[in-house]
Amino acid sequence: MNIRRPVIIVVLLLIAAGCQSPPRPIFPAVSPPIVWPPPPDRPRIRYVGELRGEASLGVKPRGWQAFREIVTGPRPLVEFSHPSAVAVAGERVFVADTGLGVVHLLDLAQRRYKCIQGSPSDPLLVPIDVIIMPDETVAVVDRGRSAIDLLDRDGQWRSTLRADGLEAPTGAAWDARQGQFWVVDAAAHACFAWRQGEVVRRLGQRGSGPGQFNFPSAVTWHPLAGLVVADAMNFRVQVIDDAGREGEAPTEPRVIFGRKGDAAGDFARPRSVAVDSDGHIYVLDNQFENVQIFNGEGRLLMAFGRGGQGPGEFSLPSGITIDQQDRIWIADSYNRRVQVFQYLPEDG
Repeated sequence: MNIRRPVIIVVLLLIAAGCQSPPRPIFPAVSPPIVWPPPPDRPRIRYVGELRGEASLGVKPRGWQAFREIVTGPRPLVEFSHPSAVAVAGERVFVADTGLGVVHLLDLAQRRYKCIQGSPSDPLLVPIDVIIMPDETVAVVDRGRSAIDLLDRDGQWRSTLRADGLEAPTGAAWDARQGQFWVVDAAAHACFAWRQGEVVRRLGQRGSGPGQFNFPSAVTWHPLAGLVVADAMNFRVQVIDDAGREGEAPTEPRVIFGRKGDAAGDFARPRSVAVDSDGHIYVLDNQFENVQIFNGEGRLLMAFGRGGQGPGEFSLPSGITIDQQDRIWIADSYNRRVQVFQYLPEDG
């Protein structure tokens, strides 16, 4: 009787199940720190690390899965293709991917990955933006289907929203003051306010005047800033206070800044916007391949980033968001990754 084979199997199983080393940190410490501006100036932005997909969770197979991979080879892990936007709730990171037509969910705390495709009968096509609302509803902007998909915090599809006038949605933002979310539409040259699944207001039309837009590409809302719109082909950013207050006409833009050019503070293609805890406005330019940071009045404070593949370098980046910990998440699309930075406030 040949007992060697069963013994070998048992030994392999014991090795796979019992000899697992602790998972490595998702964002290993960077030494020396990479910061902007560089010394001797006081640093304001610090590089944290990057995510490239499922492998970034650093999970090693265990038990039967580990044994199966010993026999058949490792399972291929899902990688980002063309990440376009990021949304973060605690340690849950949602990455919209226009290349694969999915949303990636990476739970950094639980080290779990999930690929989200939306409704089984009407799946995602070109998910270009993703946001998280206060009840942890995840809203996915799908430009290819002219739709907004609502998911739960685990990525389960709930419903799909469509509306007349919604042609090519490119971004969304939650407005906590009004209890509604905004969707910016590049083809309609307008922003739409949604409440309880219906459009309740439209803001803007095509043009170059205050409150008008020319292929707007992104929108965000922050209590210290208001509604911030990347007015892409007007090469500017418009900041509107209390836009869409129910029963009242929207106010004129409080601040308009930017112009076409290649000097500091100018824009080539302002693609996405975000606001940190101090009310600074971050403008991601996917042709300059950098981020310019302005105060609430539109005065340039600093910039970071350039073209390339290293830390703090970008290739056609397309989305930026800042979470409640002041971590800055950037969808570095053509580098097929998400880069993470930390804002360092004055009182930090």
